[in-house]
Amino acid sequence: MLNLLSNVAHVNIGTGVFRERTFLAGDHSASRIGSVVSRASRLCLVVVVIGTIGVAYAPGAKAVTSCPTDQYLASYYNNLTLSGTPVVTRCEYAVGGAWAGNSPAPGVQAGSFSVSYTGSVDFPATGSYVVHAMTGDVSVRVYGDGNLLINQWAQSWGQYETIPTVTAGLHTVTVDVADSATDGQEEFSVSSETPSTSGSFFAQNSFFNNAVPSTATVDPNSSSWVSMLNNDPKVTGISVNDDAWTVPVYQAPSGTPTASVEVTNANNAHITIPYQSSYTPSPDSDAHLAIIDQATGCEYEFQSFNPSSMSAIAEATYHAFTGSGGHVAGPAHSGGELSYLGGLITPQDVSSGVIAHALRFATSDNSWTFEYPGTRSDGTTASGLPEGVRVRLNPSVNLSSLGLTPFQLMVAQALQTYGAYDADGTSGFVLYAESTVDGSTYSQTVSALPKSLISDLQFLVPAHPTTAIQFDRTTDTTCQQPH
Repeated sequence: MLNLLSNVAHVNIGTGVFRERTFLAGDHSASRIGSVVSRASRLCLVVVVIGTIGVAYAPGAKAVTSCPTDQYLASYYNNLTLSGTPVVTRCEYAVGGAWAGNSPAPGVQAGSFSVSYTGSVDFPATGSYVVHAMTGDVSVRVYGDGNLLINQWAQSWGQYETIPTVTAGLHTVTVDVADSATDGQEEFSVSSETPSTSGSFFAQNSFFNNAVPSTATVDPNSSSWVSMLNNDPKVTGISVNDDAWTVPVYQAPSGTPTASVEVTNANNAHITIPYQSSYTPSPDSDAHLAIIDQATGCEYEFQSFNPSSMSAIAEATYHAFTGSGGHVAGPAHSGGELSYLGGLITPQDVSSGVIAHALRFATSDNSWTFEYPGTRSDGTTASGLPEGVRVRLNPSVNLSSLGLTPFQLMVAQALQTYGAYDADGTSGFVLYAESTVDGSTYSQTVSALPKSLISDLQFLVPAHPTTAIQFDRTTDTTCQQPH
């Protein structure tokens, strides 16, 4: 049973007027972000073991009734009330999608459906967990072990969040969504609130800083996604951006003057950051910029940064040394909400001769779905890659026989050992290196890898639950946020 802590007040962090309230046992309301945030309480230990992987179900086929731990049984209905017999049931790795008037599954009505996701989720340790739902013209309800955590069962655009304390073990998480719109989207995640120890960029236990496990499983859709890339005329190789269409990174030492930046997609809110006029965004229409406050470890990423007006379209804040490189859905500064620094090839990597972390990639063939650690998608390709998916280069490929340059070999070895995460949309298939706009220089020539290696890519099944990941979020007050 969920027992809410008493004397928990709503905190207004955005537009709108919200009354302060006290939560009592049995009161299961959640907060609105851009709006408000609340802290909820403790989930008691309820162990629910869900069985083996099922297949997708349509009328006349055998229904899927259970899914593995950390997957969700998604039941789709051709109505808005979750009533009757579902037309499709299947196991899914993440909750939601940027459907935007598309059918989420064969046989499901576009823009007129409801879906209930139920998963047995492993919480690795007792502690605080961030339950976050971002809605785009849909209705949403979230339950933990049958207790209502978020209740926004009316069409809305907004972010809703609650932070319960959860005991270690398996818990049932249910998310209900109703989509009656042609622009509907829902992005949901449950993540740890506890920061981890420092690595280089991001924590040592960040998904970016850990090798592909030996138990990794190739996704059943991998071969079709590889074929899609091979048949895409925009994919001419595995490109590596190191000037435009990537990100310059600036380290702001303690005492750096501050400046206010207007963020237009956050209702023209402002964020105060350390800033010098020499900080130059990437020379392209994305105008990316990343600034690390060395005094706090807070990192500020901007999309479409304009130094003349001191404005940007979007901004996301990360903990550069203790975070994971993931973020709950909301900022919309990149397709999957993964940090620009996550997976970035740096001059230091190249000088050392080893890239000891996963890489960040983007492609023109992303779908409107996502997989954790991605928390949203800006893709539009039917049956395309879910943003957040991990890919590796087949470890059986003998790289020394391919005549690669030292730089190409270094990147290919990283792809074999650590893989790369689908973080955004672009034209082609692209990896990212720190932009030379910030003064960076590389000891080796940065160059694309041959297209022939596309055929040796393997897309992997997600290997870690979101409850083992700390996602950054706009309600975190330890760093600056737009307000």
